[in-house]
Amino acid sequence: MTNNTREAAVIQNLFRLMFIFLIIMSIVMSLAPPIANTSLNMNDKIVHAAAYFSLMLACDFSWRSGKSLITKALLVFVYSGLIEYAQDLVPGRHMSSYDLAANAAGIGVFLVLVPVFNKLQLYRVLRLN
Repeated sequence: MTNNTREAAVIQNLFRLMFIFLIIMSIVMSLAPPIANTSLNMNDKIVHAAAYFSLMLACDFSWRSGKSLITKALLVFVYSGLIEYAQDLVPGRHMSSYDLAANAAGIGVFLVLVPVFNKLQLYRVLRLN
């Protein structure tokens, strides 16, 4: 095993931990009952897009097969839809098609940036090892 391969394996494991952390956080933040009198100083849709961009990045680096990028994107999008649907079951929360669109936008931005990422040697090493 070469140094690059070892480093790629370590980084892949870190991204897997990040992926698990993001899944847990998205479940907790999406399905916890809302707290009264709290407000975010950020646009909620930007938060959704950034979260699902990050989730897609972590998913892509966690499972490196470049052939299944679209499959990964579809799975992350289906997950976001299930979370949005589950929010409808939580008192004080509701399903939002705008949130789902923002989630899709984050995934889409990641997919659009993949050609830029492919120019980075580390990205190629992580996706192909």
